[in-house]
Amino acid sequence: MKRILVTSVFLLSPLLMLFSQEKTPFSRSTDFELLHQFRAAGIWDACLDLKIDFNEVFGPLTTEVGHPYRRYRWSVSYDENGGTMINALPPEEELGWTPWERWSLINGEPTRTEWVKYPVKKLLKRGIVPWYKLSETSTLSPRFHKKSTQDLESQLRLARVDIASEWLGLDFKKTFIEPMELGLQQKYQQFRWVVIPHILAADGPVIYALPPMHKSDNWPWESWYTDGKTSHIHHVHYTEKKILSTGSWSELVGAPQRPPEVCQFTWYWHNDQLMTPALSHTY
Repeated sequence: MKRILVTSVFLLSPLLMLFSQEKTPFSRSTDFELLHQFRAAGIWDACLDLKIDFNEVFGPLTTEVGHPYRRYRWSVSYDENGGTMINALPPEEELGWTPWERWSLINGEPTRTEWVKYPVKKLLKRGIVPWYKLSETSTLSPRFHKKSTQDLESQLRLARVDIASEWLGLDFKKTFIEPMELGLQQKYQQFRWVVIPHILAADGPVIYALPPMHKSDNWPWESWYTDGKTSHIHHVHYTEKKILSTGSWSELVGAPQRPPEVCQFTWYWHNDQLMTPALSHTY
């Protein structure tokens, strides 16, 4: 244990010195692993090229927990004009639905753009599905930074649940917002909402509501999708068997097209005939 601790401090010391020189603020909650990832990917130097304040734009990600950017692939490349570009590429299972975020100079000003593939707007020759620009903004903070989500509806819209709902033929507000009082909406704000395509959903989107895993005995993991035969499917899962449970399900770590939170647990599930979130009509 002492050897591991000494090695960790030895490796961390140069990182502390580098960021201290760059006046990066530290706190007890600072995520030095993410800081190291930013440094190794060249994000700090790229910020200098792009006239971006690293501490203001990316620094908050290293002092917060519960955001998805720890699993992103961060890199620096070049835009179509040969200029520096910072990339935040979502995890593999989310690609195409969760936006790929890019920071670059457009007309000489630092700009953040978001790119997606789905729903498909058009096909290129021979069936290629191209990325298309979802948004372009001078607001440089990452899309899922906590300050961006003031309420449940904005959180779900950022996760593109509204777009996936439309694709599935669900009324977004009548399904996910209006049935819940403010207190219940605030509870669902503690969930991670994400859209992931799956082969068993006819390659279409699956909407996931993922609770904090330490509360999953009583707060459900929920999914909404179609299998191509049944128009709307709503499954509700708990890690504790309930009266409504009709089966159990588990999948090993690394299973494709699944959010990693749900793997390596046994879940007890049932098919909910109602499409509204389970806690709005079950107790």
